[in-house]
Amino acid sequence: MVHRPGFSIWIEDDGKYLFGEKEARMLEGIRRTGSFMATSRSLGTTYAHVWNSIQELEARASAKMVRAQRGGEAGGGAVLTEAGARLLEEYKAIEEKVSKFLGAGRDFRMLEVKSPDLAIIGSSCIGVRILASMIEGFSVEVVEVGSTAGITALMLGEADVTGIHILDEKTGSYNMGALGRLWPDGDAVLVRGYARQQGLMVKRGNPKRITGVRDLERGDVRLINRNPGAGTRVLLDMLLREYSIDVHKVRGYNHEVRTHEEVAKAVLAGGADVGLGLMATASEFGLTFLKIRDELYDFAISKRRLAKPSVKKFLSVLRSKRFAEELEKWPGLHTLPETGEIVSDAPT
Repeated sequence: MVHRPGFSIWIEDDGKYLFGEKEARMLEGIRRTGSFMATSRSLGTTYAHVWNSIQELEARASAKMVRAQRGGEAGGGAVLTEAGARLLEEYKAIEEKVSKFLGAGRDFRMLEVKSPDLAIIGSSCIGVRILASMIEGFSVEVVEVGSTAGITALMLGEADVTGIHILDEKTGSYNMGALGRLWPDGDAVLVRGYARQQGLMVKRGNPKRITGVRDLERGDVRLINRNPGAGTRVLLDMLLREYSIDVHKVRGYNHEVRTHEEVAKAVLAGGADVGLGLMATASEFGLTFLKIRDELYDFAISKRRLAKPSVKKFLSVLRSKRFAEELEKWPGLHTLPETGEIVSDAPT
């Protein structure tokens, strides 16, 4: 038996963890491939895990590590910022010194991986998973990272289709204004999706007697929140402003999860008293639902991807009677007369 030395390196900032091997491999992968998708598949993890890890790193470092680079036939890509490249090089220099001292060389290799035929990246919704399950003849990957991150994935050329539900506070409309604001010079079309009901999810029987958003500032009510950039988080923040509620008075405001299902599980398990989510999710987990509003869940697609066979199949399924029937099996979800139609051929 041959024994070889091993080691682990990380960089701290004021005594707190900042950057380690996991983040280094992710940044190296993005630098080499220009792709979150390729990096995640090469590392044997999920797109959402890589995306979330980079977001968390940027929050710890108070600096952008990766930025979007637009243009080219693929629609753009991801590149390291100056701060990201500098941090990666600092880590690699330390790693090389330790490696030479211990005689334990390391080599990071990118595996050749195949991308899915159809990548749907965006907001969390059972309707998207129903759609994906009905698309036959193509490999489909659904990634739930939130509406804003989904639009970024579209800009990067990572997403074929992006599911979004972002309310414009000024106009009271969904999605068109947000797409134009987040990607002002983009080439995306907005395709009508379906309607959903959003509201407060509480334990069955509503033991805390919660009646609406105003109860979130009660000292005995604990919220489970969604991640920044999620359309549901945008809606909640708008409602808090509408009711003049200081977020610092909302217990659990900084307790964040990334899907409607995670919100429901936290409420069901007693880790929180309330969370904003879908009527369909509340029904699935046996929770009581207090409706706040109807909303539109739409799909943004780059114009250059509309001719792609898997995207054509997606649109065909979206427009189908079968999808409408499957969707409406879930409370609070239903298609619309214009479902599957392009409702905006340029961001406005």
